[in-house]
Amino acid sequence: MDRNATHFVVPVGTSLWWIMNLGLLLGLLLVLGLTHKANPQQRKLVAKGIAALLFANFAVNQVLMWVNCSWDYHTCLPLHLCSMSVLLSAYMLWTGQAFAYELALFWGAGAVHSFITPESTTGGGVYELWEYSISHGGIILAGFYATMRLGMAPRPKSWWRAFLFTQLAIPVIGLVNYLLDSNYMYLAQKPNADNPMIIGEWPWYILALEVVVLVHFWLFYHLHSWLAKRGQ
Repeated sequence: MDRNATHFVVPVGTSLWWIMNLGLLLGLLLVLGLTHKANPQQRKLVAKGIAALLFANFAVNQVLMWVNCSWDYHTCLPLHLCSMSVLLSAYMLWTGQAFAYELALFWGAGAVHSFITPESTTGGGVYELWEYSISHGGIILAGFYATMRLGMAPRPKSWWRAFLFTQLAIPVIGLVNYLLDSNYMYLAQKPNADNPMIIGEWPWYILALEVVVLVHFWLFYHLHSWLAKRGQ
């Protein structure tokens, strides 16, 4: 059984790939640029606006899939790491909670690959790709906005704590995949996208990804620590 049958891959270098990635860059520069001279109250208001957009985008997508009879528990539960990151990022921007910030920040490293090698789990229509870009782009924006505009910074060894916490999700999501015959977090079948970070076949690519994830968490920790100090 192909658990990724509904997935749509955007080939790297195509016009659609460029539109998605340039749109992400433009969105980041626009939001960060417009809030550069904003006061703290205004910055918090923008943070809540981004949070509301992320949650609304998620909720509307779920409702539309249900109305259109395309909602499927095999693919539409918010159990992919990026789906969980959307809700976590919205919560973090709304509350400013420190651990939620750190976890959303490091999980957001995966959202970067969602633009490098895009793979939509719900199809390749205009709406599906628009929703995909908003949700994954919003995850990335949330982390950078919290660091550069809300004065937040990852605490020492937070990258390691986030990595250990993430390990708790693996057996839980793995059990869900077993019971539902699904592929959340790509634990049952590797992604269709040709990502160089996906090494080998099942289950070896999962072990390789553990190393990749750890390195990404470490890199994002140092990047955001530098950005936080630069902003002081």
